[in-house]
Amino acid sequence: MIRLIILGISFSALFSCGGGSSAPSPAPTTPPEPPPAPGIADPIYPPKYSVTTCSGLDFIHLRSTASENSTQGDFVDSNIIDSSLSENSRWETTESAAQVTIELGYRHLVKEIGMAWFNGEQQAYTFDIAVSESGETFTSILSNETSSKVTNSFERFDVPDTVARFVRITSYGSDTNNITALTEAAVFGCPLDVSAAPIQTQNVDISQFNLDPSLAPGKNFDLLTWALDTPRTDPDDGFSLRASERELDDGFVDEDYFYTAEDGGMVFIATIFGAKTSANTSFTRTELREMLRRGNTGISTQGVNQNNWILGYQPDPQRQVGGRGGLLKATLKVDHVTTSGSQSHTGRVIIGQIHADNDEPIRLYFKKFPNNDRGYIYFAHEIRNSDDIWKMVLGPRHTNENNQAIYTSNPEQGIQLGEVFSYEINQQGPRIDVLIRRGDLNGPIIGHQYVDMIQESSGYDVIEEWNYFKAGAYSQNNTGNSGDTNGVGSDFDKVVLYHLNNSHGNQ
Repeated sequence: MIRLIILGISFSALFSCGGGSSAPSPAPTTPPEPPPAPGIADPIYPPKYSVTTCSGLDFIHLRSTASENSTQGDFVDSNIIDSSLSENSRWETTESAAQVTIELGYRHLVKEIGMAWFNGEQQAYTFDIAVSESGETFTSILSNETSSKVTNSFERFDVPDTVARFVRITSYGSDTNNITALTEAAVFGCPLDVSAAPIQTQNVDISQFNLDPSLAPGKNFDLLTWALDTPRTDPDDGFSLRASERELDDGFVDEDYFYTAEDGGMVFIATIFGAKTSANTSFTRTELREMLRRGNTGISTQGVNQNNWILGYQPDPQRQVGGRGGLLKATLKVDHVTTSGSQSHTGRVIIGQIHADNDEPIRLYFKKFPNNDRGYIYFAHEIRNSDDIWKMVLGPRHTNENNQAIYTSNPEQGIQLGEVFSYEINQQGPRIDVLIRRGDLNGPIIGHQYVDMIQESSGYDVIEEWNYFKAGAYSQNNTGNSGDTNGVGSDFDKVVLYHLNNSHGNQ
């Protein structure tokens, strides 16, 4: 008997039964509409189940799992849909050809499958993928596939666009043993049987962050590993005024650009006009710059040294650095974005970065058009000494990676202004993975994207390259109407952070 595990959602019965009558009922002249999909309130079905195509590529909410395989301890199959990439939350079984079936709740057009394997950077796993509309007859869409052995995060596999309500994984174990150990599964595609997929929500209790509204940001957050640039002009050089890591730690506040919100959040205001960080910079920012030296001014801010870190696939520089690889986690909300300017600039702000010497391996964008209810999230990966490639994390399907993602339609699964969400920028080995969660860092994963710097020939695998994280509000609009060039003005970007953590592995 297949065991059904349901997480956090009530499933309605597929079929209902009523009282009968001894007299036969007349046959209906038209077929009845299909029953409601489990867990979906009042879905709007296409006539006679006819729609089989859609254009999106969303991170689909997985409803439940079922498996007949015995498991190791608490490593049950439901762990693969709990939005946790912790190694302690995985499905593990020693049985051969282990199977788990995932319920999507209603039909989707499945386009990609994501697998995050336990110790996936050390072991290669072999598996099959099959799908079904009914849960009875399954069709193979991926056979004898092997993971790449380069990442613990989601490895994404393109599959033929297939209508499915159930996804079945058959695992044959790893190349080091017959054990199946899967941390998390993901399915990417778009909904067919509802007019719009329900939005997963999480009510975030801001008090969990222990922030005091009466204190400066540096007293609520550990800012000794950060410096801050603002649109205020430094009288010494005419560029952006920088507050050092020690100044932030001592309680630096700028009443226009950087201060504590009424709920204790750390506020960043970036204006359209104002001082910039260099002559080569086109936009203003109120943005933190990672400083691993923690106030030790004997260490230079630039170069391959203890203030900066190297990417996971760079060669050993034979000197001490701040770390190898890195993870930036933030919980935040975007309260305001610019509403004037060119189509490419309107509503566009960078909320997180990995910055190298002259280039940016990752720039993470939030963009919302004025007439839309929600914004979408994408990133740019700059090839070293060359052009950007662009990838969507949460929003419409983006296929032309040579061009920036500009979509004026309302993103159904996007983020509203004032909505709390979280991002994780994870750099390990040759990959940079970006995860988006609705709510805090325990919230449901709603977006994922990555770049493999070996596959893209990105060019950062050289000894002389060095990196640092950035976070805050980096405006990407210099064509709008500020209304006041001496202050915040009428058009600006506002980002509020509630949690910020940066960490790095040993060299």
